[in-house]
Amino acid sequence: MEKYKFIGDKELLKLVKSELKGTLISSIADTYNWITKTNQKKDNNSEIIATFVIDTEAKLRINDRHSEHIVCANGEMVLSAGEITFEMYKNNVVQISQITNQSTGYCPSVGSWYAVKLTLDKTNIKFPEYFTTEFHFRICNKCNQINVIKENYFVCLNCENELPEIED
Repeated sequence: MEKYKFIGDKELLKLVKSELKGTLISSIADTYNWITKTNQKKDNNSEIIATFVIDTEAKLRINDRHSEHIVCANGEMVLSAGEITFEMYKNNVVQISQITNQSTGYCPSVGSWYAVKLTLDKTNIKFPEYFTTEFHFRICNKCNQINVIKENYFVCLNCENELPEIED
């Protein structure tokens, strides 16, 4: 499995502290405990969105949605990263309703789903069959800006340089 190093804003590295590392999630109970312990609030859709990483040991770690992926990963490389959305039901039943690879710090490819699936399969948490929203990233050869590709528009938003259509 491909490992992704942090390529985002280097200033964010200053935020990394071992005590802020993402919570290890290996079961529904772990998820429910994290939601309760961190006093997570449901959004308008009655869901809880979190930042996630799959660490290099293929373990799921989550933090508050407003946390940076590099903080969740404790500054380490990852197998995937993005946002994960939990739905909670009666009797502490939790499932994943949405999951993306949205991380401009790590820019994981959609192929990182393989690591996500292998990890989530071990948790007994119900989850979608694939990323519910896929993000494609390109780094500009001219200005090094990280770009999220939308509507097949392969032009750097910073310097208007043409971006490669095929991922490296």
